Amino acid sequence: MKLSKDIKSIFEHDGSTVVTVETILERVSSKSFGILLVILALPSALPVPAPGYSVPFGIVLILLGTQMAAARATPWFPERVLRRTIKVKEDSKALDAMVKFLAFFEVFVRPRLRFVFTTGLFYRALGCMVTLCGISMCIPVPLTNTAPAFGVFLIGLGTLEEDGLAGLAGLAASIAGIALSITVLVLIAYFGMEGVDMVKDFIKGMLGAGG
Repeated sequence: MKLSKDIKSIFEHDGSTVVTVETILERVSSKSFGILLVILALPSALPVPAPGYSVPFGIVLILLGTQMAAARATPWFPERVLRRTIKVKEDSKALDAMVKFLAFFEVFVRPRLRFVFTTGLFYRALGCMVTLCGISMCIPVPLTNTAPAFGVFLIGLGTLEEDGLAGLAGLAASIAGIALSITVLVLIAYFGMEGVDMVKDFIKGMLGAGG
């Protein structure tokens, strides 16, 4: 399934400046957990995240993760969540970025290590991690959105294509993202918003050293 080919129609706004969560979910061809995780994590998982999606989509991901942890067969959402609106822009730059980002990872995803998703305990663990990442995405602080969203994105791709390797990669990325979020919050508690700059400088230093 090439979800990247359908992503624009899922986020189309038909001339409106806002779109509801319900509308987006209705445009998803198959409301499985995997495809919903991909769609909801994708905007925040981009290297340059699309603004306005993290909090509302994070809330929905919390619900999805909780239901996965409870081994629920199909997703369910309360009306209050479905009515939440998302601001959309007239230009297609964000959509184009999402399409290219998703298309890149689709090349590497294929069915393998399926036991990851057939083992109940591990699947529940993935659900718990999705919940934690959703909570992190709802925090209005820099560096607490992208990494957790990327982890959920990989978990969603793995679930959708029964790719256990992608699922394991998503679990690792989620753990790293949550660890980063906790680090940022602890530093903010001690140093204020300067703590965010400290983490950014550390990351830049690590990347510079790696290059």
